[in-house]
Amino acid sequence: MINLKQVYFGCSDANTEAERNPTIFREVFFDPNGYLNELLHGDKFILRGRKGDGKTAYGAQIHLTAADHNIYAYQRSLDNFNNTTFCQIKTYENLGGNPYISFWKCVLLIECVGMLYRYEPNIANENFVSIVDALNRYGFLSTDNDISVTITKLVETNSTINLKSVFQHGRRYAQDEELCGAEQIYTAIRNSIQNIYLNKKFILIIDGLDDILDSSEFKAEIITGLIRAVEEINRVFRKTTLSIKTIILARDDILNLCRDPNLSKILRDSGIRLSWEISDDPYDSNLISLVEKRIDIATQSQGAFRQMWKDIFPETIGMRNSLDYLLDNIIYRPRDILQLFIEIQKVFIPGKRLTIDKIQTALAKYSDEYFVEAMRDELTGFFPDDAVTLLPSVLSKMGSRYFYLAEFEDECNYYREFEDVSVRAILERLFNMGYIGQHRPRENMDYTVFSYRNPREVFRPDDECIVHRGLTRALTI
Repeated sequence: MINLKQVYFGCSDANTEAERNPTIFREVFFDPNGYLNELLHGDKFILRGRKGDGKTAYGAQIHLTAADHNIYAYQRSLDNFNNTTFCQIKTYENLGGNPYISFWKCVLLIECVGMLYRYEPNIANENFVSIVDALNRYGFLSTDNDISVTITKLVETNSTINLKSVFQHGRRYAQDEELCGAEQIYTAIRNSIQNIYLNKKFILIIDGLDDILDSSEFKAEIITGLIRAVEEINRVFRKTTLSIKTIILARDDILNLCRDPNLSKILRDSGIRLSWEISDDPYDSNLISLVEKRIDIATQSQGAFRQMWKDIFPETIGMRNSLDYLLDNIIYRPRDILQLFIEIQKVFIPGKRLTIDKIQTALAKYSDEYFVEAMRDELTGFFPDDAVTLLPSVLSKMGSRYFYLAEFEDECNYYREFEDVSVRAILERLFNMGYIGQHRPRENMDYTVFSYRNPREVFRPDDECIVHRGLTRALTI
């Protein structure tokens, strides 16, 4: 019998797991569609998906395995991002179109210089040395793993930098030059680094876009500007001596807020969407294979999942196949299934089969300590914090898994936290994230849909809603 206690199911955050156990992380990383190779060597640069789909895991794996591909990888996060910072930008008013593209290009190339300087500090190029000296004087080349620091410093300098002119190379008496405006700084940096020759590829990874969300100050144009800037920079450095590529890890629900005439083309040509499904035979699904890989490594065998399930789990729960029963309690994404197995692991006793009671205990813990909080995390930034915090209590007081929009609206009316909040918008987002489903009436028999099972389904305000089973135990309904 497999000892489930010996299987490493990881952490809720991929970066944390990669930092604590880098050797194991490299080994258990699962890439069934070869997306990692495309991000490293192809033209795709946007990795998108739902929260928990594994985007950060790809970023962490790129960082851990970069040396194997003759690549330097530099992860920069938008943690602690403040939308109001962009309101202070003084140099973009007359740029036309999306006003943030030039600013982002400037920020990203400053980060690229930081990446080059970090890994190749002795580059013997006069223009590069001038740029590094100027950026160091203004404190831009900090090793703090937060791109927001660069943004703030650029705003504080009013996008103005003094440096020895990079356009006076070869002159005996070079003059100081003041670069004013993000576009001018970007151009100067680009000209100073594009012809540098190094036999390495450099990849800048931008993560943490969640922190761009703010219920009062959020502007989708900021994200659109970032994507457009990355697309332009990648296009430029595909044709230069210096090989630089920037990768963005972004949630689908954030990207769906963005509007731009060229964005759909960029996402189609340069985007990769992570998606996890359960097929008719769940044992053959990628999501189960992801778990199986961790079990195989722990047991030093192949295809151990089926045998583990047969040895440890009951055959049926509530007249249903036990695996199907458990899968009904998750949204189909890596974080959910791994967190569920962590809870099951806690109640497992080596050498003994799991009882239905122990599985129900694990499901209750999973619902209360993970699933509810995951729902709150995904809603944060889209709705006021007080409403997000109170939402599980409102759903609980509905008293049933099944309800209509009008009933939910009536319950919300009892709480001031939901004043000026569209309750329909809350339900629509819960549906799109998979935390509620809906019944669809038809002639012979009603059927139930969830967006993570049926991605083409949309929220219908007149149809009955149903709370996901992963929530029911925490909500006691």
